[in-house]
Amino acid sequence: MHAEVKLPKAFSVQNEDEFFPFQHLLARMNPKLMVVDVATGMHKSGGRTVFWGLAYLDGQPISKQDVHDALTEAGFDFSRGTLLQLNFLAEHAVAS
Repeated sequence: MHAEVKLPKAFSVQNEDEFFPFQHLLARMNPKLMVVDVATGMHKSGGRTVFWGLAYLDGQPISKQDVHDALTEAGFDFSRGTLLQLNFLAEHAVAS
């Protein structure tokens, strides 16, 4: 079976220890799929503060707009959240 997924994709977890199982699962599907934590904050529908991750393809150039779009699609509330991984963005960024 084949599935097409547009990357990067953002997701949220309640505990930052949950990133490792996501990375493990994705690596079993495709060793080039990577996971990084990129933000903390709330979902736009409310609730408590959670950790936000980004799944991407290793070597894929990622712009700040790509990260913003993925977080927006996943429901990240930019007015009540903080982007964390500026080093990750700098290493993977393309001109936006």
